[in-house]
Order: sequence, then C-alpha cells, then structure tokens
Amino acid sequence: MKLKKLLLWSIVIAVLIGILVWIGSLIIPYSYFEWSFFIGIGLTAILLFFSSSGGFLSGGLTFEASQATGRVEKNEGFKTYVGVLFYGASLYTVVSLVVTIAVYI
Repeated sequence: MKLKKLLLWSIVIAVLIGILVWIGSLIIPYSYFEWSFFIGIGLTAILLFFSSSGGFLSGGLTFEASQATGRVEKNEGFKTYVGVLFYGASLYTVVSLVVTIAVYI
C-alpha cells in the first residue's frame, strides 16, 4: 500500500510541476517544450542537493574544522533523503525528455 501511495503522489507532483511550468511559459514568453526538460533537471538537482548530507561541501567544512580544533573529525558519506517531491521531479524530467525528443524528431 505504501508503494502505491508513493507512486500516486509522485505522479500528482509531476503533473503539478508540469502545470506550473506551463503557466510560467504563458506568463514569461518561452517555449514550453524547449525549456521543460532543463527546468526538470534543475529542479531535480536542487532537490537532491538540499535533501542530502555529507558529500564534497560537508567534507570541506569538516576538514576546516579539524584544522582549527586539532581534532580529527570522522567524515560522513554522501546520504540522500529523497521523498515524493524528488520522485515527482524525476518523473517530470524523464517524461519531459521523452516529449522533447518526440517533438524534435
């Protein structure tokens, strides 16, 4: 049941993102089909970046803290905490890529 709910909400989020990008294309004059994929990639990357811990930036901050205090801090690995919003943005990105390819072929 949980997987069915996750899939349903991911589809709802993807449709909402599509509607918001379409409304944005009406307000700001740009081609929906040309920019939808790039907006999807950007949104997915931003969601991944802000829902993760560890990684390059955290490693750099841990290294600076270790230098300042003289204590060696344990470096955590890269962990992501993805949810329905990330899955919806990913689904929107994949669908917009397929539609963009279909439009230009």
